[in-house]
Amino acid sequence: MIVLLDIDGVMVHANPQRPIELDTDGFYKFNAVAVQILQSTIYFTKDQIVLSSSHRFKYSVAEWRKIFVRRGLNFRFLSILDFSRRQAKVQDAVDLHDRISRRTEIFEWITANKVSEQDVIIIDDDKSLNDLPKKLKERLVLTNPYVGLTDQSTLNAVLNRKVKRRL
Repeated sequence: MIVLLDIDGVMVHANPQRPIELDTDGFYKFNAVAVQILQSTIYFTKDQIVLSSSHRFKYSVAEWRKIFVRRGLNFRFLSILDFSRRQAKVQDAVDLHDRISRRTEIFEWITANKVSEQDVIIIDDDKSLNDLPKKLKERLVLTNPYVGLTDQSTLNAVLNRKVKRRL
């Protein structure tokens, strides 16, 4: 399974009325419930995590791996959604990101990488994803940005797999 994972509004709240806590490494402290949901649902040794977050270019994959491990998420396969098919440099990709929607980024990445809808799950709070084609929208777990990922049942329904443990 390929999991396209956002950070803001998923792993941390995106409520402008509340401050976001920083962890000891200087990056956001993840919501404990969101971490527990991923720990009980994601197969760390089989599933591929692809960061679709706007933060994805802030760190290298190795640094992201450390950030996730510190928060109890030791993903074996971790990568960053990028625009390598466009021959873009990282800075160009960041500039390109500012001009296109998350929906377009994700749809174009899935299309360019020839990923089957059944092999992907999208965990994000971006409402532009409601405009994905029907088959991909069925693979979307759209979170409430003010609280993030707090509902395991929605993720389970989309994944349609045995849960390692229920919360």
